[in-house]
Amino acid sequence: MLEENRTDDAGNEQEIRLPPDLPDNGHDSDHPSIWMPFSVFIDGRELEGVGISLVAAYVGGWGGADLAGRDLIARFSFQFDGYSIVLPIEVRAGLEDRRSGAYKLVFLDPTGPHLAHLRYLMNAYLAGDLVQINEVLRIPPEYKKKPKQLEPPRPPTVRERFRKVFGLLWVGALTVALIALTVWTIHYHIFVHKVPGLATVTPAGLPLTAPEAGQIAYVDGQAPEGGVVFSLQSARGGVLNFSNPCNCDIMLTSNGTVGATVLPGTPIAYVKTGDAGPTIKVVMPDDLSKMLLFGAEAEARLPDGQTLPLTVVDVKAEEGGSGSRSIVSLSAPSGALGASDIGKTVALTVTSKPYANLLTRIRAMLPFSGRAQSLSQRANDWPLIGNAFAGTVEEHGQ
Repeated sequence: MLEENRTDDAGNEQEIRLPPDLPDNGHDSDHPSIWMPFSVFIDGRELEGVGISLVAAYVGGWGGADLAGRDLIARFSFQFDGYSIVLPIEVRAGLEDRRSGAYKLVFLDPTGPHLAHLRYLMNAYLAGDLVQINEVLRIPPEYKKKPKQLEPPRPPTVRERFRKVFGLLWVGALTVALIALTVWTIHYHIFVHKVPGLATVTPAGLPLTAPEAGQIAYVDGQAPEGGVVFSLQSARGGVLNFSNPCNCDIMLTSNGTVGATVLPGTPIAYVKTGDAGPTIKVVMPDDLSKMLLFGAEAEARLPDGQTLPLTVVDVKAEEGGSGSRSIVSLSAPSGALGASDIGKTVALTVTSKPYANLLTRIRAMLPFSGRAQSLSQRANDWPLIGNAFAGTVEEHGQ
């Protein structure tokens, strides 16, 4: 071991001599020193490592006061690529050569806390393996792989191109569907409100209603002024006759047929007092009624998906109600509704004023603003919800 560890001083090699006053730890002969790159710091000065074992280390380059026989705390530093490991070890210094400043540092406690780390470093260095200390790796030069030369990219196959195009189309379709769902949700939950109940098509005029429960015994839709329009066989056994109060046209409802059983307040016929067509009446919450009073638009949505614009005629509080609902009367464009539509029901929607104005501007900007059918023709063709003896009403209304 002594012949393997030598220090150079001005080109002269001298053998390392063991001073007789160094402590005998009983391990020197069992642990030969090896060379590996390390440095030792003593009193702020750096010494170059010459050899190291598990029980002692040989260093050179000391230029200060003599350290022989002193017990010191030496900081052993092992430098790696990008980081270093420092192990403080308590040693006793022994002079090897004064001219070169070579010392032997004998570990006072060879089995101290530094043993496991020092042994791992020495074994890994001898084996040439990777050195890992606290999850930090050192890769010896022989293990560093050279970067591979990039091969020129090969052209994609037809299958890969198809999968790429299909994936783009699928993502695009999902994106469009998500956008459409978002727009639809905003449209029908913020700006457009559906009226909870169904609206009824009623004629514009004076209603002739049954004052009490009974059965219709006679009807005449062509009754002149003063003539009997219908007779009611009441539940009490009497017969009540209702005449035409003026020289006006009579419009019978679905209950205006012989044999129909009616309840008090049921409209049997209407006396048409003007040229106005049928109106639409509906009971809706007060918040929707207020929106209509302040400029919101109402539309009758037909079963075929088309819409019929409506105009507010009158808003009244519901009699006997809780005060949170209103009876709203709306009119359709002239000729849109006929006698055959009386008594039928339809769904309504209310659109807020700013949003309705925006939709009107968008429709005006579209290249196609004309409609294939007129409102009157469409109103005669749409199958309104419900059936109210259209043939009978048409026959008596002429």
